[in-house]
Amino acid sequence: MNPWKIVVGLCALVITGFTNAASIAPVIDSFKLTDLLEEESVTVLEIRSNEKAYLDHHIPGSVYIPYAEFRGPDSNPGKLPDLTRLAKSLGTRGINAGSSIVIVHDGVTTTDFGAAARVYWTLKSVGFESLAILNGGFRAYQKDGFEIASDKTAVDETTPVIKFDPTWYADTAEVERQVTGQGGSRLLDARQDEFYAGEAWHDSAARPGILPGADQFSYESFFDKNTPILKHADEVQTIVAANQLNQAGTISYCNTGHWAATNWFVLSEVAKVQNVKLYAESMVEWSALNKPMENVPTSVQFAILKTKKWFNNLVN
Repeated sequence: MNPWKIVVGLCALVITGFTNAASIAPVIDSFKLTDLLEEESVTVLEIRSNEKAYLDHHIPGSVYIPYAEFRGPDSNPGKLPDLTRLAKSLGTRGINAGSSIVIVHDGVTTTDFGAAARVYWTLKSVGFESLAILNGGFRAYQKDGFEIASDKTAVDETTPVIKFDPTWYADTAEVERQVTGQGGSRLLDARQDEFYAGEAWHDSAARPGILPGADQFSYESFFDKNTPILKHADEVQTIVAANQLNQAGTISYCNTGHWAATNWFVLSEVAKVQNVKLYAESMVEWSALNKPMENVPTSVQFAILKTKKWFNNLVN
């Protein structure tokens, strides 16, 4: 046998043993997940909104980290998490950067998928190379009739070393360069019509509006109607092509980098558009810094909108 083949084979074995990472597609269904669990080749990370619900019913062998641990403070929730705290959160659940991770959201609404996409982006940005999102989340897994477990999963704690890679991140300074015409990136607003029109805004934002010159493509367009199920990859490619979303260097944003994470994920990971970035802090930070905006209501219009919002919150 060729000795070089032996060396290459041994190197591949060593690398595989070191990373412990399976080769997985960015979006998988419950059937594929159960195959991976039988192979013991992935760690399931549930980020569902209720820890008690997780303890009562969860995917066997999964670990739980609340979505909030991947986010910033209430005043700027799109902000990147503190890496020391994030490493501790991962380590106490037995997760290291060589793990293959399947992220599981609640699976109730399309915005649940956005939480998984944001976690995926965060983990990829700190060194994880093998990641997937369970399409339809925990609810789809339940509906498919697979085994359910209860109580906490026992794990061996780890001490992951993570470092942020800004490859898929656009900070405020980079966005400002685009706004002032010093760059060639497309700014893509992931929000629904009322936000893009300046009629709605996040509670932590200083005012409604959009980034100057930004185009809009609502993240909801990538899902089957009235479900949190992401469309098939072929359909996604058709949507991307039809809406001319395949521009390399696109910067995706929303209010807090949550809905925008879905557009980032679909374009970057599913459609394989090159160099797509996420403006994680999005409009909350941009508006707080009093940066230029378009589609901003007048002071009188804003006062009326705030009154309507207050009344709706009171009624609801």
